[in-house]
Amino acid sequence: MRGLLLRLFVAAACLAIGSSAIAQGTRTRERTFEASETLAADLRRARIHTGPFYLLSYLQFSDLGYENEFFFPTSEQGGGLSFAISAPQKLYFVPAKKTIYSVTFIPEYAIFSGSSANASNAWGYLVRGDAHYLLNHLYINAYATQANKLQALSGEINRVATQREETVGATGEVRYSSKTHAFYTVSGRRFTYPGSRFQPSDTGAGVDFTGAPINIAELDRRERNARLSVLHHTFPLTSLTLATEWNRYTFPNATDKNSTRRYAAPGFLYDSGRTTMKAEAGPAVLHFEVPGSPDFRGVVGHASLGHHLGAKSNLTLAADRDVDFSIALAERYYTADRALFAIDRQATRRLTLRFSSTYGRDVYPALTLNPANAALARRVDDFSFTAVGWRYTMRHARGGFDIGYYRRRSNFDIDEQSGIRLAIALSLSP
Repeated sequence: MRGLLLRLFVAAACLAIGSSAIAQGTRTRERTFEASETLAADLRRARIHTGPFYLLSYLQFSDLGYENEFFFPTSEQGGGLSFAISAPQKLYFVPAKKTIYSVTFIPEYAIFSGSSANASNAWGYLVRGDAHYLLNHLYINAYATQANKLQALSGEINRVATQREETVGATGEVRYSSKTHAFYTVSGRRFTYPGSRFQPSDTGAGVDFTGAPINIAELDRRERNARLSVLHHTFPLTSLTLATEWNRYTFPNATDKNSTRRYAAPGFLYDSGRTTMKAEAGPAVLHFEVPGSPDFRGVVGHASLGHHLGAKSNLTLAADRDVDFSIALAERYYTADRALFAIDRQATRRLTLRFSSTYGRDVYPALTLNPANAALARRVDDFSFTAVGWRYTMRHARGGFDIGYYRRRSNFDIDEQSGIRLAIALSLSP
């Protein structure tokens, strides 16, 4: 997988650079911050506007996790109806042309058929405050977030769980010149899985030495994160990037996972109007403070491609490789590979038909006892979701669904599933 990802990355980079080098004409360099376009679009969509205040209001119904790029149903979502009703509200205050404040509040209620979650555990929320400052060559977005709601954890856990998140940070952009931009992010985060809220009685991680399900609270952690990337408009249609990241993880309930992650990667962005490509990949090191299983050292990254297949059809390809923390017995992490193939066909002005196939593989580094045959082996989980569906858009509403076949297999005979799954989404605005 690593070799294939590298070959695809190099081939795509060569194609993008070669195509842009012979392109005729030069695209206009954007003179505004990327974030300013997003903010302006939000203000234009505001349904209520009085003086410096703008309000965006929605009502949404969707399967948990449906908005993720790589969507997989979880165990609870395969047992019946499982979706969330939320009402995102976003209030903007614009006291000056280059100063914007916003508050986002999203109450949420999750519905499970046949779940043990009671009504008090089904409620959740997200609150976020932002301060945007758009200066001449500097954009600053200081923010704080708190969330306490159900999340679909589709990797190792393969369950719906209540996750509490608290984040404080800043992100932004520095425009060195019309061709060179720098993007930065710094944040402090805390994730917990409160025992007073709904949590799965078992997890896809398996069992401990006593045969009892492993507690998801072992994933409680604090994070300190920093990322810096530089983008240069090197060719008319292609920009080259260079990124570096640093992360520090502290686990109060599993101190053997305390670790530091370092990552550096080149990348590129290509946009010809008909085809868009984006890729970033490079070496990463996840170093654990406590001796035990080996550190992770390898290539991680993300790549995506969008291509117009004529006037009414679009092709989407995406691939991702990263490291995530594990609570499986004798494991501290696993590598997660994801891939997506999708084709969208516009049938009418409002109706779009869609075919998609998503694949995932989790690979564990340690040799552990395989319960399927009592032999030492490295655990490998494979899962896929292939579906057809549609999207329908109106002035104040958009929605759709996917129905397809979900399959999950493991050489450890853990949490294997298969069958037909249905995913829905609906968004209403006044």
